[in-house]
Amino acid sequence: MMCRSLTAVLFLVIAGSSFAQSTLDTSTLQTTTRLVLVPTLVQTPSNEIVYSLHAEDFLLTDKGVPQKVRLDDETHQPLSLVVLMQTGGSAVHEFDKYRNLETMLAAMLGSAPNQVSIVNFDSRPEAASPFTSDIAQWTDAINHPDPGDSGAAIMDSLKFALALLAKQPAANRRAILLISQPTDIGSTTTAKEILQFSGETNTAIYTLTFSPQKTKLKDSLREGGHSHPPVTVGNGSYVAYFDLGEPLGMILGAMRKNVAAEMASLSGGEAAGFDNQHQLDDGLSTLSSHMRNRYTLSFTPTSAEPGLHPIQVRLPSHPELTISARTSYWLSGSDGSSQPQ
Repeated sequence: MMCRSLTAVLFLVIAGSSFAQSTLDTSTLQTTTRLVLVPTLVQTPSNEIVYSLHAEDFLLTDKGVPQKVRLDDETHQPLSLVVLMQTGGSAVHEFDKYRNLETMLAAMLGSAPNQVSIVNFDSRPEAASPFTSDIAQWTDAINHPDPGDSGAAIMDSLKFALALLAKQPAANRRAILLISQPTDIGSTTTAKEILQFSGETNTAIYTLTFSPQKTKLKDSLREGGHSHPPVTVGNGSYVAYFDLGEPLGMILGAMRKNVAAEMASLSGGEAAGFDNQHQLDDGLSTLSSHMRNRYTLSFTPTSAEPGLHPIQVRLPSHPELTISARTSYWLSGSDGSSQPQ
């Protein structure tokens, strides 16, 4: 939840965005062009970014069939970015790490005509700032957000962000930066929907996640104000005042599906984690560099079959290099239909 003043000011923006969300399944995301964009990061084994490749170096297949690839000049493509910030649930314990967030996001955005919209969420997406090239307008809302409720509706918020991006010019690069816990709490949107909508809008999802289990564990080990009775072990030489359920919860949490990372991988983005402000700053810096320095491959599919299309990008002449690219896209039929999945 953003600052209450921001929520009030942006009521009409929310209403407009909600309308965009309600129409997400219909005309706004129907594919009217067959051009598919595939942002692709290429690195050496030592994680250095490779800049010297050409279109003929890439082999891209769509359902196993090689496609004719173009290499577009990304420097002439404005970026439309939606930053999704969790403020609900365990996110309140992370707010002290956001002191440099506005500065880091400004560096990631760069200059005009690149634009960003900020969306905070808990059990639902809250206010959406208008797209702007001046992120400093929302400094207080970014660095000092108001706590939300107990929810973390990641999938619903991703759908909301995709609806916002669907209204941006088709020629723009589209990206979402999600700052949240890894697991979803309370969404009704499915992974299939996000896969479809991100594929139809050519949107890459980047995620920076914190561990709510680690946060709870750290809090439970702090001195003072013990809410649990001491646990005596053996002859009493060891006394612990923490909740034994927290380490167990940590284990169970690790077993759950990392929804944020999964969505990043499927969309061709990247996922990283942070436990402190330094790691958050480093993660943002790395993602910013990778976002700016990806090759933008594009192709017109030889198959017009509606539905999910698995794709693969390879460098046959450079097997030593590593590639990060989206692994699928979604193609709607001329009437907006798609194959059942």
